[in-house]
This record gives sequence, C-alpha cells and structure tokens, in this order.
Amino acid sequence: MRQTFFLTIILGTFIFFNSCTCKCIKTHLTKDEKEWFSVYEKGQQIIFKSNLGKFDTLTVKDKYETYGNKGCNCYEIGTIQDHVMGIELKAKTSYNEPYCDGGISISKEAVDQKSFPVFGLFGLIYDKRFQSLFPQKEDIILSTIKNRIYHTYHVEDGVNANNGGNNYLQSFYWDKKEGLIRYDTKEGEVFELLKKTLI
Repeated sequence: MRQTFFLTIILGTFIFFNSCTCKCIKTHLTKDEKEWFSVYEKGQQIIFKSNLGKFDTLTVKDKYETYGNKGCNCYEIGTIQDHVMGIELKAKTSYNEPYCDGGISISKEAVDQKSFPVFGLFGLIYDKRFQSLFPQKEDIILSTIKNRIYHTYHVEDGVNANNGGNNYLQSFYWDKKEGLIRYDTKEGEVFELLKKTLI
C-alpha cells in the first residue's frame, strides 16, 4: 500500500513536470492560402448548365476554419495545432451515390510549410499522394460566361486524382478566385458555371 502511494506520487510528479514542458505550436495559413476560401459563402447556390441543356445546382453546405489537436495532446498527437480551412458543397442531384458532395480543404501541418488544398467532387478527389504534382493550371473560357478567361486548376481521373463509386466524373476545373467553374462527366457531358446566388 505504501509502495503504491509513493509510485503514484512519483508518477504524478513526472507527469506534472513533463506537462509543463509540452508546448503546442499553432500554425497559420498565409493570406495567399486563405484566398482559396473567399469564393463562397455558407448557403450560397452555384448553378451549372451542361452542353446538353441540363441544369445542376450545388449548395455551400458548410464553410469552416479551425485548428487540429485543440486539446494540445503532445504525447499522443504531437505538438502541432494545424490551421485548417474548408468548404463543403452538396449537390441537389446525386449522380454517384454515396458521393453526392464536393469541396476544398487545406491544412498547415508545419510552421514553414507551403500548403496546397485538396479538392474533391462527386467521388473524384485530388490525391495527396500527387502533392509533388500540383494540378495542371489551364486557361479556359466558358460558353456560359462570355469574355472572361479563367486561370483554373485541372483535376483529372488517372492523372492527378482518384475516382470512387461509379466513376461519374472525368475531370473538374477549380479557379482560385471563382471556385468550381466546370466539371466533365465520363459520358462527355460538360457542366459550366452559369451563376452564383445567395438564398
């Protein structure tokens, strides 16, 4: 009994002193990295029109900014509290159950790290394993919005992304200043941004 008491005191003292030396570090996304998330507001609707005359609507379901490792669990998680931002999009019509959504997220996992977002839409996800191969940047013009050139990032199945479900999408285009502006299906249907509205 006495031994258990002393062991408890020693262990408690050890944990106390070690907890005093454990300091978590918050990372901070740069202004440039945060710019990806200024394109949408929560509740906003994004309307697309296809080359076959069909319409599709995505709604901004959530927009968030937080930190990982909030409780500063140095021993099990680590000392980094990573700055995280994200936007979740929900489709009105699901073409690829259970992949009926999309979005963009970014995480600053080291203080001096340059962070690039992860994109996803209807099961087609820009894979982090391709981080050394950033999405190819392309200039495109939409038939729905005249006289404007978009400087987009092109995410394509088998090139810099992996597909899930029924492999509905072939590719999509994400513009840093405008958000999702186009997506192409495996069947050759092309949906282009028509307008964005706030409800």
